[in-house]
Amino acid sequence: MRISTNQIQLSMLDNLQHGFGEYARLDRQISTQKRILQPSDDPVGSVQLLGLQKEQVAMAQYQKNIANAKSQLSQGELQFETMTNMLMRLRELTQTAATGSLSDADRKAVASEVAIIKDGLLDLANARNESGSSLFTGSKVDQTALVKQASGDYSYQGDNLVREVSIANGVTVGLNQTADQLFLKPDDFFKRLDSMVTAINDAAPDAVDQARAMLGRSQTLQDSISQAVSTIGARINLLDQIDESHAEKGVYSKEVSNQIESLDYAEAATRQAHVLMALQVQQQAFAKVNGLSLFNYMP
Repeated sequence: MRISTNQIQLSMLDNLQHGFGEYARLDRQISTQKRILQPSDDPVGSVQLLGLQKEQVAMAQYQKNIANAKSQLSQGELQFETMTNMLMRLRELTQTAATGSLSDADRKAVASEVAIIKDGLLDLANARNESGSSLFTGSKVDQTALVKQASGDYSYQGDNLVREVSIANGVTVGLNQTADQLFLKPDDFFKRLDSMVTAINDAAPDAVDQARAMLGRSQTLQDSISQAVSTIGARINLLDQIDESHAEKGVYSKEVSNQIESLDYAEAATRQAHVLMALQVQQQAFAKVNGLSLFNYMP
């Protein structure tokens, strides 16, 4: 079979193009310090890298969720701690009112301070975060938690949904308490407090009885708030532990990724030099073959 000069030239051109492509690929690897630039460079390694990258993206999102959850839980915890301090003072005043031996001036002073504390507690129950979302209304974050009706009753405007956020694969944490669980069960705390203030202020016959009853009701509320604070503390501890775990896994995952895709610079530079040398030889050979002509050998 005869091989024409044109066939030889085409074959040498293919070899040159392949060589230039290999040289360019090595040049990109050296400039980026990465061995895998496209899946064909290492199919198995590319699949491993894709899995690791997905894992890293997921962990980054989990860590953002954890930071947001800690912020929301801490806001609720702050409100509860302030409520606890106010309830302690409320109990002191209620205990004083329950003795039934107050002067008119003292009685009105107690009623006035209790009313102020009641307004403060109601404000805390209706607290919102920096973005304007209610803290204690479940999923209805645009609503005011507790609203006083014309009848004197307080109604809850939210729902009973506990907002949850994913913090790890298959792990979620609740972010909120609802105001109705704290203030309207087993009975309407604020309505009873309004009634007690009126009774003390007016020296009603049942003022002492209402004060004594409020001692028990306020203790129940304080216990519920203490339980809520403990729950928040446990959730924040869990968030800290999982966040630390994500950070450790993230470091390890990035190290594995670097090992898979990192370039052996010395080997790549040596390989590039060899490719360049081969290209130079091929170019010289191509120039000689391209210059061949039968007329050069005719007398």
